[in-house]
Amino acid sequence: MFHEDTILKQDNEYLIKMEDPEDCLIVTDKDGIYYRLFNRPVTGHQKNELDCMQFHEPVLKIVDYHEHTKGTETFIVSQGKFLCNCMGRGFTMEEGDLLHIQPWMGHSFTPIEPESRLNILFMDIDMRHSLTDPRLRMLEKFPGVFDDLEFQDMFRKAGGGVGKRTIPVQDDFPKDQVQQLRPADYGIREHEFKGIEMRLKVAKYETEGVKEIWDLFMEAGFYCEWDCFVPEYRMFYVTRGVMRCWVRTSATETIEFYPNSENLIIIPPYTPFGFEVLERVRMYDLDCSARLQDLCEELGSHKLNNEGKMPSKEDLLKMAKEYGLNITNVGCRFIL
Repeated sequence: MFHEDTILKQDNEYLIKMEDPEDCLIVTDKDGIYYRLFNRPVTGHQKNELDCMQFHEPVLKIVDYHEHTKGTETFIVSQGKFLCNCMGRGFTMEEGDLLHIQPWMGHSFTPIEPESRLNILFMDIDMRHSLTDPRLRMLEKFPGVFDDLEFQDMFRKAGGGVGKRTIPVQDDFPKDQVQQLRPADYGIREHEFKGIEMRLKVAKYETEGVKEIWDLFMEAGFYCEWDCFVPEYRMFYVTRGVMRCWVRTSATETIEFYPNSENLIIIPPYTPFGFEVLERVRMYDLDCSARLQDLCEELGSHKLNNEGKMPSKEDLLKMAKEYGLNITNVGCRFIL
């Protein structure tokens, strides 16, 4: 049983083993929910705050139907199933499904299998400071205050909500009729290059132009390097496979580590890094600030106009930089 506490993270600040409580910032296990906070929001956009809610028993705990006045939430099911509702349409989310919620979109979640697990990525909401911290402090120091429904309504509104709403009649809509839902095997756009398949899950027009979110399937031998100094945060979520990562920590020192299933890779600004796939990896790029979708379209046009040929690596890297993808090297060692 875990209690509310701040836990010092392990020595490698660039890797979070999501299953290891000692790698988390906050861990609680009470009232039927095992909760973990992995990292706090960063930048003026308050992005990359990621946590996980794991529901021990189905149905007993419901995330009420609600909406926010600003900010976005991206939900990824990593285990189990949820009965969900988004803007009045009911559907089921399973492992690998992603739901992206923008302001004023009503949504709710009910776990329907034991130990169902929901990863939640916030942007411009700052859930930790505006809601979680004040709620836990009030529960500890002023018992009974949260029993008052009028106080709960005021608290939600102060945190950027619009008050509690009634869950709509639950219908079983096909997944392809829920615009904000991205099933595990679906991308808004899909691209394939040597050693990598790419599925666009969340587009820039859904994040006020701040970032894109990609689902990447990479073969052994695929590598990518950012051996440069750029003012970007990066966050990658590995769901299966094994890769080798390197990070330059100073002018004379580099560390290596080996992310695998349920690991987060966190790269702060002005930090050169790179990775190589050792065993086929599925990984979410949760914070792609480049116009990667535009670049993929441009590469498609290049192939169409050049008898199916890709540009040389030199031309590819130059083109990538024009679209904000600041890679310095990319390729696949083993695939012909």
